[in-house]
Amino acid sequence: MYYSKVFFLFLLLVGLISGSGCFESSPPVTPVEKSGPIVGGVYRRAFADSFIVLDPALIKDSNSHEVCRQIFDGLVEFDENGQPAPSLAESWQISEDKLTYTFKLRNDVLFHATAGQKPALNGGRRMTAEDVEYTFRRLLKPSQDSQGAFFLVIKGAKDFAGGTAENISGIEILASDSIRFVLEKPFAPFVSLLGMCNAFIVPVEDAEGQDLKKCPVGTGPFEWHGKEGETLVLKANLQHFRGRPYLDKIEFPIIADEADRFKAFKSGRLMHVDVPDSEYKNVKQDQKLAKNLLEASRWGTNYLGMNLNNPPFDQKLVRQAINYAIDREAIVKLVLNDRARIAHGVLPPGIAGYDPNLEGYGYDPDKARSLLAQAGYPDGKGFPEIELQYNKDIIHTRIGEFVLANLSDIGINCRVKELDFGAHLASVEAGESSFFRMGWTVDYPDPDSFLYTLFHSSNIGTGYNFTGLKMQELDELLDQARFETEIDRRVALYRKAEKLVVEQAPWVFLYFYTTHLLHQPEVKGIKLDAMGQPFIKYRKIWLDKK
Repeated sequence: MYYSKVFFLFLLLVGLISGSGCFESSPPVTPVEKSGPIVGGVYRRAFADSFIVLDPALIKDSNSHEVCRQIFDGLVEFDENGQPAPSLAESWQISEDKLTYTFKLRNDVLFHATAGQKPALNGGRRMTAEDVEYTFRRLLKPSQDSQGAFFLVIKGAKDFAGGTAENISGIEILASDSIRFVLEKPFAPFVSLLGMCNAFIVPVEDAEGQDLKKCPVGTGPFEWHGKEGETLVLKANLQHFRGRPYLDKIEFPIIADEADRFKAFKSGRLMHVDVPDSEYKNVKQDQKLAKNLLEASRWGTNYLGMNLNNPPFDQKLVRQAINYAIDREAIVKLVLNDRARIAHGVLPPGIAGYDPNLEGYGYDPDKARSLLAQAGYPDGKGFPEIELQYNKDIIHTRIGEFVLANLSDIGINCRVKELDFGAHLASVEAGESSFFRMGWTVDYPDPDSFLYTLFHSSNIGTGYNFTGLKMQELDELLDQARFETEIDRRVALYRKAEKLVVEQAPWVFLYFYTTHLLHQPEVKGIKLDAMGQPFIKYRKIWLDKK
């Protein structure tokens, strides 16, 4: 999942206008008290830009993920330890050969009865296995610009996606409340894959009859309620199968500047906020604020990618030289206030396969110069001017300044290009940028979400292998690892694969993400884990203003 400071996009602006088919908000439900958490109130959390995708099949970023996780449900969700837990599926069975997964669905799940403020086409009916089967056919539909590639492990999915089969042979409806998936090969993280936002279940009628990008309809704890200006509005789903959420509404306003977001929080207009680096020490030293600060390591990494198809990045010695030239420690300490962990590789601490002994690249300008000379550029002579592209964000700008200075020290002249996140991402996806900032956080809590997704050659062009790294040995290791069911053997394979990636240096491995969330004193029930903000369960949050 792409990370922007906003995580995580881009296909469509949700700047919906009057007449789009989604209508204005209605007054909030009057708050009432009951024993335990208080019911009622509006929760406001700001994003830095308005690129939000509302159709789960198309989501590639964290902000869209965070919004849609409130509107939709999947067959499974993730618990606080990143393990799959029942959601729309109340239980499942796995065959001994690890190829067949049979899911028993809840029989009390209703789709939202409204889309915005108009009736939903499904009429608020009960969800069935037919909707589950349809969701995956839609996700894997030929020529659909979706994230269906994640699910090609299902038997027959490749033929269906390629247009040579009318149905997916590996998905079988057993009853209205039972469905079976059969895989091509054993795939250890398959159940976790079903917790991805792209696998959220949609109703056939609304997905076929109207644009989910404008009026999303799901089964989630909150319903889409349109926009008020640039603010996205969700309201409580009173018919949710887990019971209504405590909050009446969630509002996601757009506040581009991080300082302005922090001011809005300080004035009480936001319920939580990411802590700007300029304010971090002040917050830590303020007893009242510090007790409401949540901090957690995050399964995500920030990197500078290099397109291996474009000179001079087609030379491994050049890529390694650039890695040794970058002072990551200075970036983390001086730009990030020591709020991140230096990355020596791809996999972040805490996720299976993380290798604490992986050396990576330290700051060594002399070694960088030596490698550059070996590549044919002594003291940088003859090295072409390069361009570092990143999306607009004060942190990326500051890091860019350090990178340019570090590269200048070894004789490389680099300029910067700053774009809005959507334009930046589209450029990187199209292969138009040779040197670019990007981030990635887990879609599902497994090393496969990093290494296979970002470095397998099958993901060049149509997936997330933006660097174009292609190695037969690496592909074989990643194929073997994703179909190995014993965790110890999987870890060994992933560590071997990661070493190959690091040695090839397609990235400048910068740092692993951390999350620093400051919330208002009245916010209760909010929890933060290594999955990050997109996975916050807003349905469990309440506001205690007594």
